[in-house]
Amino acid sequence: MSGPLFEVVTPTASAAARRLTTAAIAREMIGSPSGDDTKLESIIDRISAKAARHCKLAPDVAGALPTFGSETVRATWYALAGSSRGSHLLLPWRVPVTSITSIVEDGVTLTPSTDYRHMGGGVVERLSGDTPICWSTGKIIALYVAGWALPSGVPPELEAAVIEQIKMTYFGADRDGAIRSETVPDVYQAQYNTPGGDGISDSGLLVAVESALEDYKNKARA
Repeated sequence: MSGPLFEVVTPTASAAARRLTTAAIAREMIGSPSGDDTKLESIIDRISAKAARHCKLAPDVAGALPTFGSETVRATWYALAGSSRGSHLLLPWRVPVTSITSIVEDGVTLTPSTDYRHMGGGVVERLSGDTPICWSTGKIIALYVAGWALPSGVPPELEAAVIEQIKMTYFGADRDGAIRSETVPDVYQAQYNTPGGDGISDSGLLVAVESALEDYKNKARA
């Protein structure tokens, strides 16, 4: 196995806890009627899942879909034979790592700040006092909490971009949502957003959404 075994210990409590915005907020921003909340929630679910895939968030070994929502997760590195791990361990990618509950190395629970420190970006450095040392080649288990408390915890700029994607998808059911602009004086003219163009990327996400997601993307798997 090239990487650690990744398991979700405590999943998000509900579908709402996986959404990057709410139907109420989206409705207010795009001007849809309250009777369309079920439709909006379905769109939000799809876009939230697509954003998680785009950022290459780690999937659970049992097949649970990755999410930006807060979950308690566990990573297990099994014993190695004849090779060193170095001083840094990379936790399976979830955004953000809110807290590390425990790290157990060779059956011994390590002490934060003394035996290890979280350096950000999911990187955990092994320490002896203040000096970096190599992690054991034995079994290591890290239990940690990752993700935002959604939907309130999502960064505002990301939520705003997601709402633009919702708007395009929502109105696309009744008209050509790929149209960027059109004029109808004497001669009809229209500009379209198309996947792979300057408005919509090959992934189907708006370029603005991908830009807002850039800081949360797993660069190691880019």
